[in-house]
Amino acid sequence: MRRLLLYWKPVCISFILAVSFTAFLHSDMLTHVSTSKIPSAIYYSLSLFVLGGPGIGLPQESSPLLECLLWACYFLAPMLTLSVVYEFIQKQLLNRVPRRLAGHTILCGMGRNGRLIYELIRETDKNHKIVIIEKGDSNPYAQQLSKDPATWWVQNDFTRSAVLQSARVDKAARIIFSTNQDLDNLNAVVELQSHRNTVLHAPLFCHLGDLEMLDNFQQTLFREPAYRCVRVFNGYQSATKRLYQRLRGEDFFSPHGTVFILFGFGRFARMLFTHILQDPMRTANDEILMVTDRPPAGFDIEQASSQGRASESRPCKIHEPIINDMHLSATWTILERELQPHVKPILAFVCRDNDIANLDLAISIKLRGPQRLRDATFICRMYAKTVKDLSDMLDHRLTPRQSKDVLLFPLEAELKAAFFTEIIQVAA
Repeated sequence: MRRLLLYWKPVCISFILAVSFTAFLHSDMLTHVSTSKIPSAIYYSLSLFVLGGPGIGLPQESSPLLECLLWACYFLAPMLTLSVVYEFIQKQLLNRVPRRLAGHTILCGMGRNGRLIYELIRETDKNHKIVIIEKGDSNPYAQQLSKDPATWWVQNDFTRSAVLQSARVDKAARIIFSTNQDLDNLNAVVELQSHRNTVLHAPLFCHLGDLEMLDNFQQTLFREPAYRCVRVFNGYQSATKRLYQRLRGEDFFSPHGTVFILFGFGRFARMLFTHILQDPMRTANDEILMVTDRPPAGFDIEQASSQGRASESRPCKIHEPIINDMHLSATWTILERELQPHVKPILAFVCRDNDIANLDLAISIKLRGPQRLRDATFICRMYAKTVKDLSDMLDHRLTPRQSKDVLLFPLEAELKAAFFTEIIQVAA
């Protein structure tokens, strides 16, 4: 169904051609044709999209069904032609970046990161000119942002140098590669810098989600003079660092050791995991447990342990990941066995990319989980703007004492604050 929605115009054109061809072939309009009727029927069918029905006429002695089908084709074909022409004008002419455009922002990618950065730019300057380059043809923000007179929407691949040149990259105030596709962002940076005839005076911001890749490139490629204007940013790293520092500042950690439980091990959880390992105030009594529905891709427990031992702080205990459905009580029982020998405070981070599922897991454990897990403090990663509504849901299902130990972390607001610090303030 989704593929059909993406290609509905070619499907409609093919359907109209097939129906009109069949109708013309079986009508009395081609009885006078001396040569083969098939080429004539094809010609009439194609003419519908240019001339329309009135230029061709209607059959005189055909069945009512045949006439109805032809009338439908006579209306639908010109309407499809107009829609294609309008789309062409909209993309190629109305949204074409003006040649004299200067001092603008080029924002490559309009996903979660791109939308937050776009909102920050608009909040800072409502009239600032922005060129958005997004290759997805079904982006949910396209129609809304295209209506902004100070925004140009370019549907194309930003990794191609010609596309960036058409966005007047040499006259831009800043260029931002915001997607979660690290290799695409890096390829665009390298492609841009490889053209020596392009002199960039504007800062260039490149989002890298992989921390290891980020560190490697900061120590190698981005130290070269040609890449002096490149600034790497990572919103998740900044947001999770703010969260971790806030928890430490509010005395959630115990000097006798703290147990960290990560439910889910995606990008958000990996950032938290890194901050825990690199914390200089961490003690050997701290422990890290992971519960995930599927094996964490690219995670090596031996490598993680050696990373902890190599840091300045004392190494903590990293348990083998528990790979099971985290909503099952059996999984909670397995987790409790790891917690029985001690009475250290427990911080449970629910990190998945599903707000409702995160909150539901925390509430379920609080209501029906083992006692040690019930006593834990849960921090639920929430992205949506409906954090207040979810908080009301929390209050209705838990007692005030229980809900006090379930904290909602507004990721979108924290990402926005991180992007403001890493991009907007730097560019200003």
